[in-house]
Amino acid sequence: MVEFEIGGLSAHRAVDRLLREGIVLLSARRTPKMGVTIAVPANVRKKVFTILRGTCYNIKKCRPAGLARFLEKGVRAVGLLIGAALALALVLFAQSRVLKVEVKGSGAYLEPQVRAVLSEHGVDRLSAMPQPETLIPAILSLPRVQFCSVKGEGGVLTVCVEVGDSTEPLRKESLFSPAAGTVEELVVLRGTPLVKIGDFVDMGQEIVANYALHGEEKEDCIVIARVRIAFPVSKEYALDEEGAKLQAFLEFGEIGSLHTTKTAQGWRIEGTCHAEGTMNFG
Repeated sequence: MVEFEIGGLSAHRAVDRLLREGIVLLSARRTPKMGVTIAVPANVRKKVFTILRGTCYNIKKCRPAGLARFLEKGVRAVGLLIGAALALALVLFAQSRVLKVEVKGSGAYLEPQVRAVLSEHGVDRLSAMPQPETLIPAILSLPRVQFCSVKGEGGVLTVCVEVGDSTEPLRKESLFSPAAGTVEELVVLRGTPLVKIGDFVDMGQEIVANYALHGEEKEDCIVIARVRIAFPVSKEYALDEEGAKLQAFLEFGEIGSLHTTKTAQGWRIEGTCHAEGTMNFG
């Protein structure tokens, strides 16, 4: 088994790409700074490099994991005995079979339902280790389940289930610009971005579309994204300078590069303001 640490904008979408290319994923988890760590069989290591080469995803680390790491250390050892080789063969066989099932996480109380899902997919004692992607969708459909992972190692099939209650259902709309101005920040976890940082957009313009692209095909998806728009302000107030600043703050929020000018009627406030729009983001 080999682990890849992948970075880049929307790095989690690399998982979808690898699955479409027929790569078997043993596990996938998010890492800090919007990255993702995936584990694949060691024999597809070169294919993963080929698929991700030239994309927007960066392979930060590639390292052996599980049995592969053990074997890497074993290659450096000297004087391995035949008995050790036979023992290793037995270990390999045992690790390829389900000897025990463990259900962990805040959703551990759903163990009977999880075991029922495993049984429906032919997973039982001494059966072959299942492919995680065949089980995860069914487990995610259980009540209150928001996250799950499936990992088989050392003959133990570990199913991690996390549950929670959403305060409101996720919205299925696209993300639109909250103001006319320049895109200063754009974070897209799900959905298809239609603009990039530095672009000028109109108020109400579609920023992130509620679909994912698979080649030339579009697949509906829920948008998870945030945009920050910078726009200039210039307004005159028939007030003293401090009163004009306060009124501008109440209307526009914090103003960057603030500049005040005395006018015949009062004071003109100029600067740069920001508007933020989100869709199912945090």
